Amino acid sequence: MNSKSDRTFTDWRLGLVGVFLLSVLIYLPTMMGASTWDDALLISGSGLGNNRFLSAFTHPFLGNYFRPFTTISFALDSLYANQTPFYYHQTSILLHALTSVLVSCLAFLLTNRKLAGIAAGMFFATQPLQVGAAAWIGGRTDDLSTCFLAAFMVSLVLYHQTQTKTWLATSTVMFFFAALSKEQAVMILFAVPISVFAFGSKTYKDVRRVCIPFGVATTAYIVLWIIGGPIPATARASLVDTVTLALRTACHYGLAFIAPNRTSLLTFTLENYVGFAWIALGAIFVGAFAYLLRFAWKSHRPLAWVAICGILVYIPVSNFPPVPTYVVGPYRVAESGLAVACLMGIGVAYCFSARRYFWAAALSANLLAGTLTTWWGVHQWLSTESLFATSVKIDPHFILGVTKYAQAQESQGQIMNAVQWREKTLRWIFGSDQWFQDLDQHRMSPTNPNVLARLRTNEGIPYLYSLGWLMCNQASSFAKLKRVEEARKLDEWALGIVPKDHRINFAYGQLILNTDRKKAIHYLEAAVNLAPNEPVYAMALGHERIRDGRFTEAIQLLGKVMKVEAWNGGAWIDLADADIGVHDLSGASNALDQAQHAVFAPKKSEIELRRIRIEAIRKTWLNGSREQ
Repeated sequence: MNSKSDRTFTDWRLGLVGVFLLSVLIYLPTMMGASTWDDALLISGSGLGNNRFLSAFTHPFLGNYFRPFTTISFALDSLYANQTPFYYHQTSILLHALTSVLVSCLAFLLTNRKLAGIAAGMFFATQPLQVGAAAWIGGRTDDLSTCFLAAFMVSLVLYHQTQTKTWLATSTVMFFFAALSKEQAVMILFAVPISVFAFGSKTYKDVRRVCIPFGVATTAYIVLWIIGGPIPATARASLVDTVTLALRTACHYGLAFIAPNRTSLLTFTLENYVGFAWIALGAIFVGAFAYLLRFAWKSHRPLAWVAICGILVYIPVSNFPPVPTYVVGPYRVAESGLAVACLMGIGVAYCFSARRYFWAAALSANLLAGTLTTWWGVHQWLSTESLFATSVKIDPHFILGVTKYAQAQESQGQIMNAVQWREKTLRWIFGSDQWFQDLDQHRMSPTNPNVLARLRTNEGIPYLYSLGWLMCNQASSFAKLKRVEEARKLDEWALGIVPKDHRINFAYGQLILNTDRKKAIHYLEAAVNLAPNEPVYAMALGHERIRDGRFTEAIQLLGKVMKVEAWNGGAWIDLADADIGVHDLSGASNALDQAQHAVFAPKKSEIELRRIRIEAIRKTWLNGSREQ
């Protein structure tokens, strides 16, 4: 009885259970978290091809990426989640916990030391750069890809240790799944032939035998991409800019791994790393890694192979070569994080066995700092408000974050605070404290090279919409502060930058409605044409059509949006006015009934006034028929 219990509950198995539970417990607060950032597009399925399995291979993920397996994971969640964030967070946490266990297994296979395995799993479970992947529903791409990559590495090591073809097949499938979860994972293909020299017989015949199934998987991946993937984006940069950007990126992620801190956890740009000192530090990190990799290859090739796997999946987000990344994000190196965690866990075990207590203490301090930073970071990802409120204070150059944070401040009545945050960011974008005057007096173009460089996004191209929308939001605040002329100029500049942005067209039309109504209606019409399914635009234009006596057009605009705007009593009033205008008294009466029972019902006097008009028209018709 006792012997059976001993075989079932071994120290190793209990350790794996502990790693799994730690991974779950540290992310448990996210279970109650809301949808954050662009999670709504993923939960609703609108960014995925409406959650259909087949469309996962033909509909780009969020319109820009080829990630069919990530799409399928969301489609599976949608079968039971009913668009509830709780269940999507649950899946992400379980994926993270499973990956932590796989990292433990990888470290154990490489060293045959239980302490190395358990420590590696703990390092991964509490690694701050996993927070964006595991705590954010939108981070599923990295969460899923990292899990498959960990399974790929474990099964490939098992193949080399046992020569069992089943493990080779498993490794191939896991690589294929990882690539279909996120494009970044494709780079680890180069680790396959290297693994033969790290683990195997070191003959090219073995290289050929191992690479054939991976070649088939890669071919299948390329074919699927050609069929349903988007055209890859390209980016251009000078050699000096590319090297400088790559070294700043290395500095950012190097510090994040070596010295876990809150700043690197919620930094989304590289503007906190401007200056020669950061470039030099990045060069030191690159040089130190190259030296350690060379040393490891001579002394312990399996560990060197793990490091190579980490660097391969880092290359696509390293900003060298100049592929479309340009910005950084705490979730972008989740895949590399599994290699770092594995090496740190092995390092702890080695330091204790070799009695190098200083280094053991340093790695233990890293683990403690990472745990505390991760716990703090998890709570920042619980809502869009907390995420951007924290991120803009750490990284005020994150334009999207500033825009979202300022909107939240304004909704709470803190208009001046919102204005100040946007002003600070606009000064940085234009590189001048007098940017408004420079634009007004034509001393500066809003699309000069320096401005465009600051607007680069992860697609590697200037995202002009972010600047246009930021200026439009500032114009809205100015209008509320009665600074109408400044608001008008801001909206006009924003339209000059992105003339096809429906939000800016609508905002400008609303702004000038009382001063230049003809021009305003032109921009309201443009907004409706650019976004015909946006009910707010249709209702605003419908109201103006009623004022102009174009009742039939107003009915067409308002009729199709009231199915989703039934709560809006004011819109029902407008529809009643349009129906009255075409003498559809039955339709008008129905619209007034709907207005009366709407969530936001208008004043009773407004409803009664229109009922009186309806009765007056009916009496007129009745008297007319009697006279005839």
